[in-house]
Amino acid sequence: MMTYSEMERELNEIPKFGAKASLSNLSAYLELANHPERNLRVIHIAGTNGKGSVSAYIDSILRQAGYMTALFTSPHLIKINERFRINFKECSDEELINAWCSVKDYMVKGKEKGLQSLTFFEILFFMGMLIFSEKAIDYCILETGLGGRLDATVLSNPVLSVITSISYDHTEILGDTIEQIAAEKAGIIKEGIPVVAIDEENGAFSVIERTAKEKNAPVYGLKSQELTILKKCENTIDFSINSRYYKISNLKVKSYASYQVQNAALAVLAVKVLLPEVSQDVIREGIVKMYWPGRMEEIAENVYVDGAHNPGAVHQIYNSLTDSDKEWLLLFAVCSDKDYSEMIRVLGRLPWKRIYITKIDSARGADTAAVKQCFKEETAGCPIYEYDNARTAFETALKDREYENLLCLGSLYLAGEIKDFATTIF
Repeated sequence: MMTYSEMERELNEIPKFGAKASLSNLSAYLELANHPERNLRVIHIAGTNGKGSVSAYIDSILRQAGYMTALFTSPHLIKINERFRINFKECSDEELINAWCSVKDYMVKGKEKGLQSLTFFEILFFMGMLIFSEKAIDYCILETGLGGRLDATVLSNPVLSVITSISYDHTEILGDTIEQIAAEKAGIIKEGIPVVAIDEENGAFSVIERTAKEKNAPVYGLKSQELTILKKCENTIDFSINSRYYKISNLKVKSYASYQVQNAALAVLAVKVLLPEVSQDVIREGIVKMYWPGRMEEIAENVYVDGAHNPGAVHQIYNSLTDSDKEWLLLFAVCSDKDYSEMIRVLGRLPWKRIYITKIDSARGADTAAVKQCFKEETAGCPIYEYDNARTAFETALKDREYENLLCLGSLYLAGEIKDFATTIF
């Protein structure tokens, strides 16, 4: 029997980035397995920011309503099992090993038929579909990996499509305008299948509406003006929804981050479109009980991690902290292919007490000297320190900290590293 570490090593040897074959290639592999993805009622989620949180809120509401759920998300923070959940419980090592062995067998058969190799994400999607299709799943929530139109998950047959907030990210692949990016995300929309989306004033929603009209798909937009924050405490926010499609008050999210109000509201609207009979009490319980790691997550008292890794997500962090009455320290690391100069421009508008720059444990990690220079240009007189590795930066920030809050930010990879360190420190 293969061990977990052997499976992990084999999967990690598969390139995570690079050229991939057409979707018809993946579809041919799924055909060999009798299309396990077709056995699932899928809620399909795309967008730039908030996909994981919206997925988790929908999952939590559905479980509260008594449904059995499957959840497929990316990336993982510490362990690959995080990407595969049933009733929010991570799939076991044994389930993943069996699925990987099955996929390897199908890959041998596919090669014999002249099929091309599968990518890392396609393999994980295939594994998820094999695992989930063997369970009595009521709803399977699938988060796209990248984009939508050409994403592996688009081969599923959804009962509902959800599109979260759209901003600039992966522009070298998805396009360098909001409209182009929105068109890629809207590629998940299927003929006649309802679409629930954030109605932002950045040009994205009109593209979504146009695509939905072409596919005869009803579309439901959620505007930020339809949400009212009633009370914001240390780690909870009370809010209400006053949409033309649905109204509910006295909702509570357990988060410091204001952006989770919009994510929770989008999930509420999605569930009500799909299942109008779900009660308000079930919705309230589902929202307040939701847990999603790495998104303004308090991993120790006044120590937070957030995976914000593009300008849009950092704007949301700025909006969450701009009215904070606490003093904050920032620990920052970012991937070199991100628009980190714009991220830092936004972060520079916040009154950090000290900033700690480090590098994520990845070849894609941005040069710390370049990052430090950007912060110097955007922050006036704030002490900035540079470290070769995240653990040293984290331990130093903890040692320096007196009464301040500490936020570790810039990459989901950093969030995973910090959470891993934290298990040995706290």
